[in-house]
Amino acid sequence: MMAKKCDRCGKLHEFYRGSKEFKGAENANGILFIDRDTDNKYWSRNAKDLCPECMRELVDWFEEGKHEQ
Repeated sequence: MMAKKCDRCGKLHEFYRGSKEFKGAENANGILFIDRDTDNKYWSRNAKDLCPECMRELVDWFEEGKHEQ
């Protein structure tokens, strides 16, 4: 397996597929920052690798915000 390092917490972890780890969630194993213009065209900037725990926290945080509207 390929060893990875979480860009948020620094924890070492094995590569995982978001689609298998997070059924019914965002199905991702990292995030990608973008710049977007007024026409919704975008340019990628910086990809971040997240361990399963940090990815779960991010998805949970994002989902909580949807319910507050």
